[in-house]
Amino acid sequence: MTGTQDEAGAVLVDLAGRIMLTHGIDLAHAMRLLGIVRAEAEDMIHLGRLWSPLDTARVERLRLFINILIRLEWRLNHDSRAIRHALDLPLDALGGAAPAERFGGSLEDLRELRGAIDSVAAPTIKWWRVGH
Repeated sequence: MTGTQDEAGAVLVDLAGRIMLTHGIDLAHAMRLLGIVRAEAEDMIHLGRLWSPLDTARVERLRLFINILIRLEWRLNHDSRAIRHALDLPLDALGGAAPAERFGGSLEDLRELRGAIDSVAAPTIKWWRVGH
């Protein structure tokens, strides 16, 4: 990877860590996604860096992971508890698998997961008319 790609990878690592820290997302998800140990996942979240190098495939995995988390944020109105719950909830669109189970899969599994996030049940809002 070139210097620019290294910088882009560092930005992705930091962003993923910030999102995970914000919502209290389990370290195991990053560990499974990137094939890292717990201490390295903790550094990713708290220091915004990884010890191991990021190759092109790991950068793509990280991009998909971030996209999945951002889609969940939007779909679930930034409700941290709902986001954590949705990661472990089986989805019909994934054949009954939970999103978290797919983090260790191939890039194609992650792409399928990204599309399946749209099937996560979003909260419904009731509107009431008052004073009419």
